[in-house]
Formats: sequence, C-alpha cells, structure tokens
Amino acid sequence: MSQELEQNQMDQFERLMELSFLRERRKQMKKRLQFEERDIERLKLPKIEYRKGVKFQLDNSYNYDRIKFKDATQILEAKRQAKVQKIKNITMFTILIIIALVAIIYYFSK
Repeated sequence: MSQELEQNQMDQFERLMELSFLRERRKQMKKRLQFEERDIERLKLPKIEYRKGVKFQLDNSYNYDRIKFKDATQILEAKRQAKVQKIKNITMFTILIIIALVAIIYYFSK
C-alpha cells in the first residue's frame, strides 16, 4: 500500500514537473512570437538611417531559456524512456512466464 502511495506521489511529482516545463516552454514561445511580431512591424516601417557606431543589442532571453531548460527536458525524456523500457521488460517477462506455464501444463497433461 505504501509503495503504491509512494509511486502515485512520484507520478504526480513528475506530472507537475512536466507541466511546469510546458508552462516555461509556452512563455518562451510567447516571447519569441512577440519578438517576431515586433520585427515584422519594424520591417513595415520606413527605413531610417542611423549614425555609424550605434549598435542595437538583441534580446537573447529566448536562447538563455532554451539553454536553461535543456537539461531538465533531457532528464524528463530519459525518465520517460526508462519507463517505456521498464514496461517492455515486464511485458516480455510476462509473456515468457505464460509460455513456460503453457509448456509445463501441456507436458503434464499427457
């Protein structure tokens, strides 16, 4: 019972982590979309010549956020892959046990 409760809590925690990373991803995409919309609006405006030496710094928050959450998304993906592999292993062992039991029953039924 406690193992089921613990597993349930772990599943809920993993789900919360996934949701938080999805929320951050949506924020990133929203920022990127706003940046692209501003960029399109700038392209629509007539060009103004600036004096030489004036430089504009781009907003690199999108790149920073992508780097910041890259490790976390890799961890979640690794956990997801481990869970899938565990399910495959359990399924294979179950099938092997069933085959062995059927063979034993068939052998002793004669």
